[in-house]
Amino acid sequence: MRNPHKYEELFPDEFAAELKRAPIVYCAIGPMEYHCAHGALGMDPVKGYDICLRAAEISGGIVFPLIPFAPEGGDHLLNREEIRQMAYAAFPSVFTSAEVCERLYYDLFAALAEDVGFKVCVVMGSHGPAGQLVKKIAGSTPVFKGMKIIGAGSMTHNRDVIDAEYARLGITRISHGGMWESAMLMASNPEFVDPEKLRDAEPGGYEKYMYETYGKETVPIYEEIKKVTLEFGQRLVQTAAERIAAEALAALKETT
Repeated sequence: MRNPHKYEELFPDEFAAELKRAPIVYCAIGPMEYHCAHGALGMDPVKGYDICLRAAEISGGIVFPLIPFAPEGGDHLLNREEIRQMAYAAFPSVFTSAEVCERLYYDLFAALAEDVGFKVCVVMGSHGPAGQLVKKIAGSTPVFKGMKIIGAGSMTHNRDVIDAEYARLGITRISHGGMWESAMLMASNPEFVDPEKLRDAEPGGYEKYMYETYGKETVPIYEEIKKVTLEFGQRLVQTAAERIAAEALAALKETT
């Protein structure tokens, strides 16, 4: 069955009708990235895309195809040579430089605003550095060529739900690819997460890099990941979708 909000599945007349009804576009951005042995490599963009699809069901609008090009870095965005070093450690991750990503995103936003006619663009940077970049863009150009830009990340609209569940379960750290993130991926497809793969996995280059750079608490362990549930993932994704959809509708009301 075709999804009435997926850009690539709409016929031109259907697209025009939905654009007129709700000129909102959702874009999910995230790279192919290693998140330890228990998760599929599309964890970042897939969970963000799922949020976007659910938000579009609430607000109306159209979801652009998943965008797998994103930068890498912690508190700062890495250049191409630094990215190569990270990619070696996090095989088989694929990152793109921040400069390229920023130009690509701006070109995309220009096309969506000027050529297509969207009035609101929700950019889900569901990968830490991608989220930083899209929030930077939204902060510097909140209205770009007549289109309101809303920058969001994986935890910007559901952090309270994560904190409450972690407190209930006694999980004291929020790690990269941890229970919260794995649960969100599981909500899109339960087969994308397999906690048992982490039980006896030997630390590789990525784990050692994270240990040395950010500390062991940034890498998930089996005792944490075995607590992942589909119900929690559904709750996280749906909460984010509902809150983002409300923000998009409020922005649309302002623009019109």
